[in-house]
Amino acid sequence: MTVWIALLRAVNVSGVNRLPMEGFRALLDEMGLEGAKTYIQSGNAVFRSAKAAGELQALIADGVLRRFGFRPPVLMRTLGELEAAHRGCPFRAEAGEKVFFHFMDRDLPRATGDFLKTLATAEERYAFQGRMLWLHLPGGAGRSKLADRVGRLPVDMTARNLRTVEALIAIGQKLEAA
Repeated sequence: MTVWIALLRAVNVSGVNRLPMEGFRALLDEMGLEGAKTYIQSGNAVFRSAKAAGELQALIADGVLRRFGFRPPVLMRTLGELEAAHRGCPFRAEAGEKVFFHFMDRDLPRATGDFLKTLATAEERYAFQGRMLWLHLPGGAGRSKLADRVGRLPVDMTARNLRTVEALIAIGQKLEAA
């Protein structure tokens, strides 16, 4: 069985796209996803399954639609992929809430780097490889033009900060060892 991490995009604690984690965990259990755990209120789940990523994406998105009335984009990563994204992050030594991991459904074209360079301030940094984009935003994401434009790139993605990624890895490693 593979340890999977499901990263849902555009879910909220209240208001539009409300996804209570207790109900989400119960849904995952009902779907037969083993050892399902959620982390904070932003659509993170860790579980075991023999199913493939595409099958899990559809299963979870359709289940959320049936139970909660909206169909969020779901990005899947194995524990190994999440660990590799963490190891590959060139900004791990920075403050955890200022480093962002953008998980994408496909690779960004190389030309994207030139575009991002025009938006980054002198202290902002970015790196990307494959389906991963990392940002270091010392001033935070709220007022960053770089963060704003990254969120508008024509690729399905969702972002998590370094602390969340590290917490998800710890949950996944514990589940794997069980």
